[in-house]
Amino acid sequence: MRFCVLAAAILLPVCQAMALEGQIAVHDPSTIIECGGKYYLWGTGGRAMVSDDGWTWRVGTRATRSGMAPDLIHLGDRYCLYVARNIGGQPRADINMIWTKTLDPNSPDYKWEEGGVVAWSDGLEDCNAIDPGAFLDPTSGKLWLTYGSYFGYLRLVELDPKTGKRLDPNDKPVNLAINYEASIMIYRDGWYYLLGNRGSCLVGTDSTYNIRVGRSK
Repeated sequence: MRFCVLAAAILLPVCQAMALEGQIAVHDPSTIIECGGKYYLWGTGGRAMVSDDGWTWRVGTRATRSGMAPDLIHLGDRYCLYVARNIGGQPRADINMIWTKTLDPNSPDYKWEEGGVVAWSDGLEDCNAIDPGAFLDPTSGKLWLTYGSYFGYLRLVELDPKTGKRLDPNDKPVNLAINYEASIMIYRDGWYYLLGNRGSCLVGTDSTYNIRVGRSK
C-alpha cells in the first residue's frame, strides 16, 4: 500500500503542505507518467486518474487489468503497467505486465496488450509478489522491478528495458530487505535509494505508517 489519498507536499520556505485538487481519492497510486501533455496514474482496483496540469485530477479510463498497487513506466515506444493479484490467498500472488503505445484513450494507438507474468510467489516462500515498483537505471539503461510485502522479503528482478518483460524468467530474485511494502528505487547524485513502507495504516490517528530509506553505491 502506498497512500490512501493522493497528496503532494510542496517545499516552501515554511514547509507548508498543500493538497491537490479534484478527484484525488485513489488507493496505492502508481508513478505519475506524462503522455501527450497530460499526466496519468493508476491505483488499486483499476482506478485511473488523469490531469492536465499535474495538480487538478479527474477519473480516467480503466486499463484491461486491475489489481493491487500497480506501477507505471514509460519505455521507448510503450507504456508498461505492472499489476499484482492474489491467486488463492496471500502470499500466493503474481505480477502481470500490460502495455500500450499511448495512455490517451482517444488515440487510435490506445490498446492494452498482455506482456505476461514478471514475478510470482508460490505461497511457501518468504515473499508476497505484490506492490511492484519499476526502476530504469539512468546510468546503465537496465530495468529493475522491486516487489514484496510484510509476508517476507522485498525482492529485485531484472526486466527487459525494450519490452518491459522479465529478462530471464530463470534468474533467481535477489532479496533486498524484509518486512517492508510499497518499495521503489530511485537514483540521485551517485547513490541508489530503496524506499519502503513500514507500520500500520487505515486506523486513523493510531496509524504508524512511515517510509524508510536505504542507499547503496
